[in-house]
Amino acid sequence: MEFKEAKKAGDIIEDEIVKLIHSKYPLAKTTKDLGKFSDYDIWIPEINDGIEVKGDYMSAETGNIVLEVEMSGKLSALSLTKAKFWVIVEGYRLIWLTPLDIYRFIEQNNYNRFPFIGNGDTEEKLAYLVSHERLVTYARKVGDVIMIKENSPIYFDNYSKRKDLMKENKIKPK
Repeated sequence: MEFKEAKKAGDIIEDEIVKLIHSKYPLAKTTKDLGKFSDYDIWIPEINDGIEVKGDYMSAETGNIVLEVEMSGKLSALSLTKAKFWVIVEGYRLIWLTPLDIYRFIEQNNYNRFPFIGNGDTEEKLAYLVSHERLVTYARKVGDVIMIKENSPIYFDNYSKRKDLMKENKIKPK
């Protein structure tokens, strides 16, 4: 996905999360109008803190969620976050965790950082590739997992796409 497409998709996801939390935090808003603002994607004045939003729709196909910690040889994402919460959007669920809980999960499961160049990137990043299902199970214990409604613009029903990929690559369902 090209940067402009990814940015637009990210904006839609952030808008939907703001709508979701408005009943509890009516002053919450995205930070997209503030220009380059890397501390978090959503600001919540009521608690004087923010939310980082990570979309990872590929996790439904790969079985892994990417948790970036370094880009182009510099600390990034999870390594530098100032947000109180992280919301990982994987197409069917919103996985809510604190950064500390994410690091505890990584440590408890002995994950290692993995170098790769992501789609749309030109330089290498380091990230933890963590089991999607393990992270969801962990989040149900220490954070929250919210199902995305089918009529939501951020719901991603990729069953048929995954099924076609399995046929093409002769992959058997898990």
